[in-house]
Amino acid sequence: MLKQPFFKTIFLITTFHLLSIAVLAQQKYWLEFNIDDFNTNSSSIERLKDSLQKQYTEDLVFHYQSRWSPIVSISTKEKHLSSLAAHGFVKSITSLEELQPLSTETLTPIEYSYALEQIKAHFITDSMKLSGKGVKIGVIDGGFMDADAEPSLKHLIENEQIKFFQDYLLKGNDDPFYGKRISQDDHGTQVLRMIAGSDNGTSINYGMATKAELYLARTDHGIRERRIEEDYWVAAIELFHEMGIRLVNSSLGYTDGYDKKTENHSKKEVNGKSSMITKTAQKAAEKGMLIVSAAGNDGHNKWEILSLPSDAKDVLTVGAVRYDDWSKIYYSSVGPDKLDYVKPDVACFAANGTSFSAPVITGLAACIWEYDSTLSNLEVISLIRSGSHLTETPNNYIGYGIPDSKKIIELLKQETPASNLNSISSEKDYIEVEIADRIEVVVVFHKKDSINVIEQQTIKTEEGQSNLRIEKVEKAKFSTVVAQDQLHFEIEWK
Repeated sequence: MLKQPFFKTIFLITTFHLLSIAVLAQQKYWLEFNIDDFNTNSSSIERLKDSLQKQYTEDLVFHYQSRWSPIVSISTKEKHLSSLAAHGFVKSITSLEELQPLSTETLTPIEYSYALEQIKAHFITDSMKLSGKGVKIGVIDGGFMDADAEPSLKHLIENEQIKFFQDYLLKGNDDPFYGKRISQDDHGTQVLRMIAGSDNGTSINYGMATKAELYLARTDHGIRERRIEEDYWVAAIELFHEMGIRLVNSSLGYTDGYDKKTENHSKKEVNGKSSMITKTAQKAAEKGMLIVSAAGNDGHNKWEILSLPSDAKDVLTVGAVRYDDWSKIYYSSVGPDKLDYVKPDVACFAANGTSFSAPVITGLAACIWEYDSTLSNLEVISLIRSGSHLTETPNNYIGYGIPDSKKIIELLKQETPASNLNSISSEKDYIEVEIADRIEVVVVFHKKDSINVIEQQTIKTEEGQSNLRIEKVEKAKFSTVVAQDQLHFEIEWK
């Protein structure tokens, strides 16, 4: 594929610059029309748009029109919001925020191999010979620069497994591998490695879905963050659905880190139903799509909780853990305690961002669908949750835990994996639990209820130690005590 000719690129840049000047004083919003049955009344939206356009002329610019809902993104001046909302056919007007990659740091081969080792991927890729063959995977990201020159993705090029590319940033560009290093346009390339990468020279599989078909959408600029990028994300999801793609990886998210403070989201919006991008993700799930979404990297920041749209109930939200003890890694975002369901759903190792734990699980989901294509998206999610090490005691730090490919295969074969959970209670402020001498590190999740963690504690044991004293922390009602998949206690404090 050819890159943009120089003169065409200059023309596009100039056109965008002039347009930017024209709408400089305008802000971006989602406008929802008051239409009960969108499927039978979609044509009336055009008439309503024409009516508004005549009234506000150049002060109102229409952008993306959702194919699933009576919603359109607009640019307009803040002073017009009240008069727009006064129209009886306008149901709501919501501020529209921008998207940004969750991580742009470079990964190393050791990280890829460790992630697959942690989830015991060989039980699926080696024993079952599954590779995502025949499964279509959509990838929404910030760019796939030089993916055709990446050794671990060589097989995708040679076997023509990259089936589609849409660039929402540079109109007319049909080269999926175009990009600029300064713009961090290789973020999607790293994500592809985690989904489908393989290096025969070192016998390392970076991802599980090495034979899947890939459909790529570039929706995000790594440096210049524009509000219209949310339009692009929604458009890509809807387009993928029309193309029959059921599995999508999204390592994009947004919270409160914008240059303009007025564009920031508030934490109260992370409730699974407020933001437009979350609504779209949930609607996609209801249409049978499985969206694997990175949880976010704000676990150590003031924001702390999930980025949007990973709060959607029926997306598969993936957090990140340490490789050695399976504790939540410091940066991985946590689920807000106001949700009435567990988020994140699962987690796995990623040293540099949940952007790179999500695609590992996307590859796993592709292999599951290769094994049984009749499964629904929710059944695949249930299998992955049920095959994880905290499936009986999930929490809002790492969800149902780290998926175990061996258990997932057992579940696919309708077998019941063995459980090592021990439920105990204590009326004192401490309890002694018995541990095997091979256990080196124990992780304790102290919880204020059955799900929400107050504090994560890591305890190193001494050689030959056979008992461990667990002390109750203030306000804790439960404590989950685990040592990878070797030990599992659930303590209820009376």
